[in-house]
Amino acid sequence: MEDLQRAYASLETTRLRARAAVEVTPAGLLALGGMVAAILAGGAAIVLAARRPPMPPRVSDRRGSPRSRR
Repeated sequence: MEDLQRAYASLETTRLRARAAVEVTPAGLLALGGMVAAILAGGAAIVLAARRPPMPPRVSDRRGSPRSRR
């Protein structure tokens, strides 16, 4: 039997009180780490694509323009 990893967290403010507990196996921790890494890598790719200057339109993309009918 694999050992369970346990974590506890609590948050208390003037309007809110919350407590959470989780138990995860080492394989589950590895899976969670892989999911977080994939999310961060995907976010980095989106930011990189958003910062890239837009490409000029190709001539073949201008459907319906008078020049494309010639």
